[in-house]
Amino acid sequence: MAGRTPTEIWDESLDEGERRLARTPLALGATGFAGGAEVMIGVVATVVASAAFTTSLGVQGAHIVGSLFFGIAFVLITIGRAELFTENFLIPVGAVQARRSTVALLVRMWAITLALNLVGVAAFAAIFAVHGVLEPSALRTAGTLADTYGLRASFPAFMSAIAAGGVMTLFTWMTAAASSDSTRVLLALLVGFLLSAPSLNHAVVSFGEIGFGLIAGTTAADAGDLFRNFGLAIAGNFVGGIGLVYLTRVAQVMGEPS
Repeated sequence: MAGRTPTEIWDESLDEGERRLARTPLALGATGFAGGAEVMIGVVATVVASAAFTTSLGVQGAHIVGSLFFGIAFVLITIGRAELFTENFLIPVGAVQARRSTVALLVRMWAITLALNLVGVAAFAAIFAVHGVLEPSALRTAGTLADTYGLRASFPAFMSAIAAGGVMTLFTWMTAAASSDSTRVLLALLVGFLLSAPSLNHAVVSFGEIGFGLIAGTTAADAGDLFRNFGLAIAGNFVGGIGLVYLTRVAQVMGEPS
């Protein structure tokens, strides 16, 4: 079979994980803010496209069409080297496991990246919610999307978050395995659709979508729903990313012939 072996992919990933963990707080914050801002660009692309098709396709059909555009966010993040904190459930964790970095640096990366992801999301949500920036139909669609996340019951929200964490960590593995930027762009678009179409509960994405609806005043959810869902999303993303995909890939690499 063509392509690099899992062991080759993993060994190269450890170098990248060590590099990521060695960055300064300033660099971590900058890439985190950019990642959050670019997520909101994807959310806006989704709601604008969905709003345009709602009349002809209905709410559900329009959401599927709009979801085709959410992957723009991951293209910007992947090619521009920004980051979401869920992208760091595989490669940096591997570097720590291989004793090429420390748990303290891993926790520092998670904390700074997540905090600045949320700042970037909130800043751009506030910009796009200003009256006249987007059409009212797009803001109403943002409210409908916010309702999907914010009003979802806790157990389904947690299970959806497990799936989202698994999808994002699998995306990390696949982009590490990809040999060209064109392949990474295609993967980004596919994963964006996989997250958006079923409204999987990714911590940063759902925070942005509920927050956008709250700022725009078009959602029935409230701040309590925002933070309830955020906590569930964080927990589920960790379970899906580390508990499922990371351990699976480690087992795959360990099972390769030496």
